[in-house]
Amino acid sequence: MVAREEDHDSHTCQFVIRPNSSLGWRSTVWLLLGIATLSGCIATGFALLGAWMILPFAGLEVVVLCIALYICAQRNSRCEVIAVGRESVTVMRGRKEPEEGHEFLRAWVRIVHEQPAHHWYPSRLLIRSHGRAVEVGGCLTEEERKQLACQLEQAIA
Repeated sequence: MVAREEDHDSHTCQFVIRPNSSLGWRSTVWLLLGIATLSGCIATGFALLGAWMILPFAGLEVVVLCIALYICAQRNSRCEVIAVGRESVTVMRGRKEPEEGHEFLRAWVRIVHEQPAHHWYPSRLLIRSHGRAVEVGGCLTEEERKQLACQLEQAIA
């Protein structure tokens, strides 16, 4: 998902790129609590019938599910911000605050939309300048990546 923000006073344009997230953190916690409760009730029922070995496996199942949902939530909270200013193009990445940043001179920046060697691989959108390149929009669909490439080229021109 790409959000574009323009500031006409300072002649800057900003693109915020986030993965499409269908489930927020609060909903994820509620889902996890529901599954853990259901699994615990079923495991307790079997344990009362004499199959007590199901309890540790039900607990292990819930722990693995917790880890998987946490990893997914962490990946969905990542964000890329591309800021096109008067003289520079800045790419920042991170979750709550920028963890990684790259700055390029606007006059030398080239937007490259590389097509893959095989049709089943995703394309790559690169911002290049002076032998350095940064890939952006890795979480986007092919159509969104093409639109972002066109919008970046227009913003830099």
